[in-house]
Amino acid sequence: MEAVEKKRRWLRWAMDLLIWCGPTLALLTAFVSIPGFIPDKETLPTLCLILLLGLIVTRLIFLFRSHRTVGGKAWRTVVWLALLFALLFVGIFFPIKIHRSTKADAQSKFEATVAKILPEALSAPLELGSPKTVMLHKYLFSMVIFQTNSYTLLCQYDARDYEAAKAALEAKYSFRTDLLQTQHPISGREVPLIEPHAQIGDDFFRFLCPPDGDTESWEFYKRSLLMVTNDTKQEIGFILFDDIDLDVAEDLAAFLNEYCGWKYIR
Repeated sequence: MEAVEKKRRWLRWAMDLLIWCGPTLALLTAFVSIPGFIPDKETLPTLCLILLLGLIVTRLIFLFRSHRTVGGKAWRTVVWLALLFALLFVGIFFPIKIHRSTKADAQSKFEATVAKILPEALSAPLELGSPKTVMLHKYLFSMVIFQTNSYTLLCQYDARDYEAAKAALEAKYSFRTDLLQTQHPISGREVPLIEPHAQIGDDFFRFLCPPDGDTESWEFYKRSLLMVTNDTKQEIGFILFDDIDLDVAEDLAAFLNEYCGWKYIR
């Protein structure tokens, strides 16, 4: 009997441990398995939100398994569900937005990120010429378990070096000229089309073509690489965008400002 009781205790402990860890681990696994996910301090707020959501689900499971009265379970369930929906409301309507910038190893960090997210985009290191400054901007837009990441490498030049670098990069890369589809046709629904370039102030943005020329393989609102030039400020930049869960983007200027974080750079 003692051996049987000991085995039951172990089973109860194992079940409790599974309940405590299961929901949170399931949510975290789903989040970190998103292609292109890069764990760093900028994803910490989203990870904390997922941890809280998992713990609330755990508490509800324990509540339903408890021996409390129906009334006791009911009002406690209402409280925990209210807290759960409050967190979801905050996550949806007050998304986390983080912008960081650094000059330290900016080019190598940008190229390493491209190699992880869009490895076929750059077959060789960027030939940036002789910039005066090179800055890497990282932008995170997080809403519950959905996350947008954008990385911008921005270089400033002297007037002569700018013209030389711009001409060399334009000769090296191909730019999209086809109209961009913002979503795939669904049940005959009309597909919005927008130009593959945009002007915001003095900044001119163009989408790069995939090396294999297959423009369908890079849906611009999911994963893409852009080049931006500014003839007034003598600046050249590259923007790497990554969000495979974004379903539609119908305005290119809004896409660049809101999802690529350009308004925080300027």
